[in-house]
Amino acid sequence: MQIDDIRAFERIAACGTLSEVSRRYGNAKSSLSHQLRRLETELGTTLFERKGSQLVLTEAGETFLEHARDIARACERAEDAARSQRGGAVKLRIGTTDELGTNLMAPMCLSYMRRNRDISLDLLVLNKVDLFHRDAELDCILFAGPPPEEEAKNMIQRRIARYVSRMYAAPDHLAAYGTPHTLDDLRHHPLIENRGAGGSPVWSISNDRERAVIRPEGPVASNDNWVAKLSAIQAVGVGFFPDWFTVDEVRAGLLVPVMPEWHSDVVSISVLYHTHRFSNPHIRALADFLAGRFQGFYHFPYRENDLELFGIQPS
Repeated sequence: MQIDDIRAFERIAACGTLSEVSRRYGNAKSSLSHQLRRLETELGTTLFERKGSQLVLTEAGETFLEHARDIARACERAEDAARSQRGGAVKLRIGTTDELGTNLMAPMCLSYMRRNRDISLDLLVLNKVDLFHRDAELDCILFAGPPPEEEAKNMIQRRIARYVSRMYAAPDHLAAYGTPHTLDDLRHHPLIENRGAGGSPVWSISNDRERAVIRPEGPVASNDNWVAKLSAIQAVGVGFFPDWFTVDEVRAGLLVPVMPEWHSDVVSISVLYHTHRFSNPHIRALADFLAGRFQGFYHFPYRENDLELFGIQPS
């Protein structure tokens, strides 16, 4: 029984069709079909039955799947143990969601790679559902907020930072509408609905004495953080963003905090990886780096020299 056949079986079970496995991983459908037939021949049973366009696990397939996962995890542990005893090039596959991708994962991981020339990176921006699927085959995940309980139950979670979200507006907007000082004042301002930082269309905020829930209404709504921030910079209305997402714009005078005593609940950013990968020295070293240097990445440098524009020393 070959490990590649077992991994192919796992992927087919997760994706449901050979075409989807081929699309996601670049495996030829003919090779996948051959691997599946070989595995079924060795086991002496059928692992899938076809229902329409889908391949559905048989009872024997369901039983074998858990054992297949155990075998795959054991192989990963063996590979990690071997890597810890040798040098050479290593590739890490790291995933996150869109709100953390360009601002945090990219500059942090690229900085780590520059300091570790034997490391290459595969950086993936995924939705929350795909991020925690086993077939994503990620070495670690950078995630904001509480991870899905069931999917993360066998993962090590290491918190690397905490943040809150606040309201921001462009100086031109405040010049036109006035600077709000109370929640009643805020109701006279167009508000930008931003669902990119977690999907919620409302702002749940407090000033440590009372709490309010605001339903933003204005000419622009978006599920993308960058679209919402650009709209705020161009004086369309007041936006609501994580504090790390606006540091450069506030420093440059493009955005101004609005009623800064009002903010969201504290959200944690964590690195997660599977417990059976604990012995992998490269995953642990990356987690250590992210935890130890996070504060230096509250910015978005296209180039390290750009940091000088904001008075930041490259980390």
